Amino acid sequence: MPTAGSPDSARRAAADRIWTADFVKVTAATTLVRMCTQVQIVTMPLFFYHLGTSHALAGLSMTFFTLAALLARPFIGAALDVYGRKSIFLIGTAVYMISTFLYGFVAFVPALILLRILHGLSFSASSTASSTIASDVLPERRMTEGLGYFGLFGTLAVAVAPTAALSLLETTGFSALYVGTGAVALIALLLGIGIGSSAGKSRPRADAAAGAVEARSGAARPRWMMLEPRAVPPSLIVLFVSLSTSAVTVFLPTFAISRNIEGIGLFYFVQAAALALSRFVVGRWSARSGPRVVVNVNLIILTAALAGIGFSRSLWELFGWAVLFGFANGCLVPQLNAMAVVSADQANRGKANATFYIALDFGIGVGAAGWGLALEALEMHWIFMLAAMLPVVALAVFGVLNRTRTDQI
Repeated sequence: MPTAGSPDSARRAAADRIWTADFVKVTAATTLVRMCTQVQIVTMPLFFYHLGTSHALAGLSMTFFTLAALLARPFIGAALDVYGRKSIFLIGTAVYMISTFLYGFVAFVPALILLRILHGLSFSASSTASSTIASDVLPERRMTEGLGYFGLFGTLAVAVAPTAALSLLETTGFSALYVGTGAVALIALLLGIGIGSSAGKSRPRADAAAGAVEARSGAARPRWMMLEPRAVPPSLIVLFVSLSTSAVTVFLPTFAISRNIEGIGLFYFVQAAALALSRFVVGRWSARSGPRVVVNVNLIILTAALAGIGFSRSLWELFGWAVLFGFANGCLVPQLNAMAVVSADQANRGKANATFYIALDFGIGVGAAGWGLALEALEMHWIFMLAAMLPVVALAVFGVLNRTRTDQI
């Protein structure tokens, strides 16, 4: 047994490090790209209004971006496992940067729509590649903890970027804002160039033996398959999670108005703080108690939070539920992401990440539209009651999957 300070213990400690140079670089680059994306999410409808378009077309500016990103993910996932993570990340980030710069010089609406589609495709390539690089460089034993930190900085970007963008817009205008955002994307690209080539390599030759074993066991998959079947179970759970949480993301301000609750913006601040705290907890919790416990407990917490929001009549009540909502969401996403990634061999982690994020994006998009339609027939608090039922369904599905699979999902 290796003693403290021995060469074996030193090698083990080095192998278990999360904050390697490559992880820091890919996390920083991803955070910058997410900041740019949040700036565009907030300001792009305003830019379309500025050009004299209708409210409907301004809203579609986000739809074009989201659909392009969602439809591209299966192809991006397959490309990552064939052509390499780093190359796809650099190409995606470079196109992302160019399209961001071009926003500052284009005032023709059809051209802007094409740019939004190009932007969605490039964001899909950049974000899927960066999350796959992160999973490649993280020690498998600390995957949940590392992905929690990786997502934490994205949460900070969501918290900071919109306010900063609107403040800058008041003093600079759209052209200067988008040129500045393009400069931030350029920094992300430069950080990506500095990522070690081994961190973003293509299908590892060392996996040939594993592939032979997989083929003999009947689990081999054709190269054209763009999703990772072993990542589907945790991706199915995150689909239910994102469907339910989208009700809060989209309709909480409307709910607050219906209950005459002022200052609802503070809910998101409390939620973000709880989510940030969860990222420091979830990795150690998962290592100590196991992924299944983390998922089961947080699905129950999420159910309580959503139901509680629906019954709330004051801002202080909402603050309490915001803590539970943010904490549960912050634990579930990295835990399920880690389960999706670890379920696949390293050669198929690009597809595994793509499968996971397709489910996450689809749940957010479909949830927002579905709750909007439900709101036409139901009172607002019933939306949150229905949303609270989805984690219960996810809990049942998770239990069935764990009973019918011999390996842990």
